[in-house]
Amino acid sequence: MSRTSHSKIQKSINFFTVSLKTKPVPTITLMLIAVIISGLVITRATEISSRAIASTDGLDISKALTVNTILVKEIEKYSTKQKISGQVVAARESDHGFDRSGILAEVLVDEGDQVKKGDILAKLDMRKLDATQQELNADLAAAIAMEIEAKATLTRVQTNYERYEILKENGHISQARFDQAKNELDSAKARDITAGSTVTKVNAALASLNVDREMSSLRARFDGNVIARYRDEGASFGMGGGPMIRLIEDSKLEIRLGLSESTAASLIIGDNYKFRQMNTEIKATLRSVIGKVDQNTRTVTAIFDIADGRNIRPGSLVEMTMEVDVYENGFWLPTEALAESRRGLWSAYSLLPLEGYNDLSLLSRQELQVVYTEADRVFVRGTLKDGDRVVSSGTHRLATGFLVKANQGY
Repeated sequence: MSRTSHSKIQKSINFFTVSLKTKPVPTITLMLIAVIISGLVITRATEISSRAIASTDGLDISKALTVNTILVKEIEKYSTKQKISGQVVAARESDHGFDRSGILAEVLVDEGDQVKKGDILAKLDMRKLDATQQELNADLAAAIAMEIEAKATLTRVQTNYERYEILKENGHISQARFDQAKNELDSAKARDITAGSTVTKVNAALASLNVDREMSSLRARFDGNVIARYRDEGASFGMGGGPMIRLIEDSKLEIRLGLSESTAASLIIGDNYKFRQMNTEIKATLRSVIGKVDQNTRTVTAIFDIADGRNIRPGSLVEMTMEVDVYENGFWLPTEALAESRRGLWSAYSLLPLEGYNDLSLLSRQELQVVYTEADRVFVRGTLKDGDRVVSSGTHRLATGFLVKANQGY
């Protein structure tokens, strides 16, 4: 409080003392209330004035504390580093199984084995197929013999028909005999066609048998690793077969990542990105972003091709660190600029210039809410204003109203 304010209050008190001796009690009481109110008004006016520009009245300038300060600037957004988890998956993974019925005779691979495309994984019992093939081979031989005989008969009957045709033109045979020769030719042609069809049918049966024989040997459809073996020798497969081996293409791995729509939109197809698995860095190239939002997770799936998949196993979890912009007004402050306040809030000390002194200020507490935290700084919002000078460290030894001197260069 200034000396002038003290003088005014003292005059009011003196006036009250005189009145106490000369005035009735009710009047004196009213005058006492008036004096108290006038003192409070003057005090409040002084406080408001000191907030605008601090005064040196009652302050010991020699005891001013030296503090480090910074100028704060309000910004409209801040960037956060988010760790997003994804999963390593094989480019191809499928169950390999037989497409026909039969009894499992031999399994040539086990879980963990590496296989190449075309390698035989398992076989069905083919004894029945062998017997059927012998039967079809015999049928084919008979059909071929019948076809040869039918062709020979057709040739003979064709010759006779041509001779009878000449005789008929010369009038040496009757019409009935000529018609009989024509019917014999038609029958020979039909038998030839039938014999040829039988041969074709038996050949088709043999081709089908060869397909069944091929299907009785289960082959790998791509290079990969056996991760599951469902059945052992002696197992029976019903109509339509069933799965036998699960194979993954572990030589070609990819990462699938669930992202928000805004984050996915910031990615560039063809760019390289870094992931981490434990202490290992993984480099991957963005191949595609699926153009549909998953209804369960409300995310968009991004697919990355891993450049070098050695020592990486499908199913592993990886992390990618991304910078995401958050649009919110606030200020960056050093962590050391914060002091604990009430009700979960924090505070910082801003400087109010001291009237008549360029290098002296009084401290004013500003209530803040911490929005985001980094290693050595925090993003806050609260009663700070753009351009305020704030104490950057040592707040544990400060309080509102302290006289301070800002270090040059801060």
